[in-house]
Amino acid sequence: MQRQSKPPEDAPATEPDVPDPPSVHAALGTEQCHGMGCAAGTGLPCTYIDRRGRACPTAWCPSHRFVFENAVYCSLHGAALSGMHTEHGDTTQADLDNPLPTLIAWITRAAEDDIVDILQGIGRARGEVVVNDPVRMVLLGPRREATWERSWKTCSSAGVGARVALAVEETQPGEVLIKVNSKVIARLTAPEDDTGEEPTPEVVELLVRQLVLLITMYLHQWLEDTAAEARAEAEADAEARAEAAAEARAEAEAHAAAELEQPTDDTMLMGERAHSQIGDRASSAPTRHDAG
Repeated sequence: MQRQSKPPEDAPATEPDVPDPPSVHAALGTEQCHGMGCAAGTGLPCTYIDRRGRACPTAWCPSHRFVFENAVYCSLHGAALSGMHTEHGDTTQADLDNPLPTLIAWITRAAEDDIVDILQGIGRARGEVVVNDPVRMVLLGPRREATWERSWKTCSSAGVGARVALAVEETQPGEVLIKVNSKVIARLTAPEDDTGEEPTPEVVELLVRQLVLLITMYLHQWLEDTAAEARAEAEADAEARAEAAAEARAEAEAHAAAELEQPTDDTMLMGERAHSQIGDRASSAPTRHDAG
């Protein structure tokens, strides 16, 4: 009997290669780019939405967009968001036309390495670690002025040691406040820029050199004052301990002298017994009669 050959098995179907979608950095859009002097029509819209639900109306080509967490932003809002980001959640997003969070983000990003180096040196000497806080809006002073700031601090189980913050008040947008240990030590003129672009490196570098110098000088003086206060407290504590010890010795010596001056109960009892024995011997002695 002739064997029947098996029909050939169909070859497994292969899926066609699908190219990966372009990254957000290189993805092309259809809108006009808002970059200064850019004529590209490949822009994607900025995805920033402020706290009032308003969307940024700009679009950006691959050469001019700011990408943060896989989303497209203009440089203004991208810098603001990256400065506000924290692993514990983002802070409230600023109004669409508010440039102050971005200004603080630009300046603090340029100054951060120098400030952290200064605080790390202090932390090593004091057994503290450096903690960075994101850009956030705080209400300061009796008038509760809205202020955008970013801060760094040294911390231990005992609390906060040194703290440095850079801030801009919404009522004084032309000034950058330098704060050390919650005290404003200087006010510097903020970079002027109306284009929405990041200030030039030269402008930022000049400002950073000024503020880093002021922070370094103030913290150095603060360390000297803190060390002097610690020495004064130690000396006062040692003096108080010495006085307490001297008073304790004087009290002990006075107590011992008083005990020596006053006879004890045993001494008084022995004296009474001796006096009694003398009286007994006198009464038992024979009476002597003179011859008449």
